[in-house]
Amino acid sequence: MQYEIINQGQCTILQIKEERFDAKLAPSFRSELEQLSESIGTHLVMDLSEVRFMDSSGLGAVMAVYKMLRGKKISVVNPQRAVKELLKLTRMDKLITSFDSIEDAVATVA
Repeated sequence: MQYEIINQGQCTILQIKEERFDAKLAPSFRSELEQLSESIGTHLVMDLSEVRFMDSSGLGAVMAVYKMLRGKKISVVNPQRAVKELLKLTRMDKLITSFDSIEDAVATVA
C-alpha cells in the first residue's frame, strides 16, 4: 500500500496514494494500520482524494480500522464521488464524517 503519514498535533493524517482500494489493498491496509495504531493521535484523518474506486473489501478494511481505533475520531477527506456514494449507501457516513479538506477535518479537534 502506498501512503504517507503526517502527524499534526492530535491528528494523524493518512494520505492514501492508491487509485483502487479493493481486495488487493485491504489486507495490507489493515495490517499496516494495526501496526501504527499505538502512534495514531486522537483523530485519524484519511485523505481519499486519490482513491477513485472502493469495493466491499476496502469498505470492510475501513470498518475494521474504525473498530480497532475505538475512542478515536475517524474522518475521511475529499472522497471521490463513487467512494462518497458507497459510504452513504452503506450508512458509514453516519459513523465516519466526511470533509472537503484536511484543514476542515483538523479544525474539528479542540
